[in-house]
Amino acid sequence: MNIGILASGGDGVGMNTFLYSICYRLHFKNNITLFSQGFKGLVHDVVIPFDLKFLRINRNKGGVCIKTSRCPEFETGEGVDESIKTLQKYNIDCLIVIGGNGSLKGLKEIRDRGMDVMFIPCTIDNDLAGTDYCIGFNTACQNSIDFVNKVNDTMKSFNRTCIYQVMGRKCPQIAIEVGKKVNADYVFTDEFCTKEKCLEALKQSTKDAPIIIVREDLIDIEELKQYIQDELSFDVKISTIGYIQRGGNPTCKEKYFAKGFARKCAREIKKNRLNSAIIVKNNSFYAIDINKI
Repeated sequence: MNIGILASGGDGVGMNTFLYSICYRLHFKNNITLFSQGFKGLVHDVVIPFDLKFLRINRNKGGVCIKTSRCPEFETGEGVDESIKTLQKYNIDCLIVIGGNGSLKGLKEIRDRGMDVMFIPCTIDNDLAGTDYCIGFNTACQNSIDFVNKVNDTMKSFNRTCIYQVMGRKCPQIAIEVGKKVNADYVFTDEFCTKEKCLEALKQSTKDAPIIIVREDLIDIEELKQYIQDELSFDVKISTIGYIQRGGNPTCKEKYFAKGFARKCAREIKKNRLNSAIIVKNNSFYAIDINKI
């Protein structure tokens, strides 16, 4: 079987672990083509030579060694047409895509054109319906937790309050998990969280350095900082965690899930059970119809 693999959208730590694991399991009896830069690699026919040693060297590193990208061109009919031509050029029998909601939508477009596919959920937001876990989430949370704990050491020295902004866009999962693990005084997860409620929580805090966690793009953190300073005369700082959440080595839990996704995906391909999404439910791996996720 000729198998194509690409990573699409935002990267997540654990992608490289999955790539090595799936290729190790499949390369003996299959031809593998690695498309670089996500769907952009399909549209523009960008491949990298298959090299298991290269994948092994990178398996415990952050990012994704075959590269990823956002690809607006793929959202057009012409872009999908070019992608199909590329897949036909390499005689691809099944395309494996690692990514989030946008990647899943793109893969379904390819499936609708008659191509067999497999989908692996990977997004640090952990917001794909149908699966309990997406590759990248645990490491992103642990990176954020480490960041908050280290910065808070110096906050304590000055009795400062700090507002930490985490990634998540419209999804609160990182904010919730980090807030729980660092014992935050208040966590902004959705529109029902207000600066007034935050103020009341800070009034009840007995900490030398109260912690506030904010999901990105939810509130104006500069305005929040000024509000707290005006109302409580606290010395308030802001720290945006940023892209450090996407980097570093995968946690043990991350490697467990990445390898589990690869093992289940390889098993389904070997049994010719294609057009599935691999999901996690109660720490077990399942394959479901790609149209049901």
